[in-house]
Amino acid sequence: MEITYWYGPPRAFLNAETYEDVKNAGFTLAGPMGSAGVNTEDNLKFLDLCREKGLKACVHDRRMHHALRKYENGEADWDAPLKSMTEDYKHHPALACYYVIDEPSAGMFRMLGDIIAKLKEYDPEHPGYINLLPNYATPEQLGSPTYYDHVKDYIETVRPAFVSYDHYHFLHFTHDTLPQGYEIEETDDERENAIRRSAMISIDRPGFFENLEIVRTLCAQYGLPFMVIVLLIEHGPYRNVTEAELRFEAFQTLAYGASMLSYFTYWTVIEPGSWWNWRNGCVSCEGEKLQHYYDVSKINRELHAYAAYLDGKKSVDVSHYGEIGEKVKRFTGKISSDFPVQLTIGTFEGGYTAIANKNTEKPAVFAMPFDGEAERLDAETGRFAPLDTARIEIGPGDMVLIRTK
Repeated sequence: MEITYWYGPPRAFLNAETYEDVKNAGFTLAGPMGSAGVNTEDNLKFLDLCREKGLKACVHDRRMHHALRKYENGEADWDAPLKSMTEDYKHHPALACYYVIDEPSAGMFRMLGDIIAKLKEYDPEHPGYINLLPNYATPEQLGSPTYYDHVKDYIETVRPAFVSYDHYHFLHFTHDTLPQGYEIEETDDERENAIRRSAMISIDRPGFFENLEIVRTLCAQYGLPFMVIVLLIEHGPYRNVTEAELRFEAFQTLAYGASMLSYFTYWTVIEPGSWWNWRNGCVSCEGEKLQHYYDVSKINRELHAYAAYLDGKKSVDVSHYGEIGEKVKRFTGKISSDFPVQLTIGTFEGGYTAIANKNTEKPAVFAMPFDGEAERLDAETGRFAPLDTARIEIGPGDMVLIRTK
């Protein structure tokens, strides 16, 4: 499983120690540097450091922006910046992909399809990376009547190597009870205003699982892997998530068969005076490791332990047990418990079952029969041991991987 992040270390921290920390936290793919104005020399140094540490890297180069603007302006040589950019990076062994754009509307898909095709022509080995809006975006933001239509149109028109989207649903408060200082501060950018309004919907925004359902279904139909970007950093109305909430995001994503996971963000965003009031990333603006660094280090180790068995295994089915508030498939097998539990059950080829606890405050304790002998993976040792199916316990937001013979 590829594990990455958005908003990486800025130019001032472009050194071996910084990327040793990235590697030690369990990341496999370094996201772009968190600095405006990064140049080719910086990016090549970034790639060199990633190669030294055994990491792959996503490169953000300003020539991509130039190509997009030239295309929009109808300039015949719109692809020249792409050719120049790929010539600089395509032979570097640490390169994974080129960042293209974040959260485009459907009106941009034709252009992005041409961009992706031209990138593939100039560098067949390294795809372009585009991140989609979440399902709580409005039809006006999407440029599509429904979210399903939006993702389907994107896949068919742009033809990406993989699908990525972000979804953040842990909020501080409801729209009707905004604390003083959190009014929606309008800007001259209507896109930014729409993002801020969307962020102010509810204390735990619904739709997390419906978003996974739509993307998983369409990616299975078109034979594409997918990545989910999950909330980490506290900002604006989004609260400082607990370790259990981070576990929830990571393990629910894995149970749904995602092959890539990204945290938003690694470095604490440097944007003094911002309405978003960024704080509590993995690393502070000054380069100090914060609690979330240690949280994701533990979670990522466990993700890699599970992925050692699930990578390459087809996601066969996903269903839910317990209280269900979204449009998802209900588990029809037998589960018994003394107290209510809420579970996501993902089945994979090879007799593997991932069961994730949807409750981020209480453990789930239940009994569940399996056909054949059942074993549970110890994520610390990476080994399977016999499972007592009469008493399965999963910590808050946590997951178990079960194998049947």
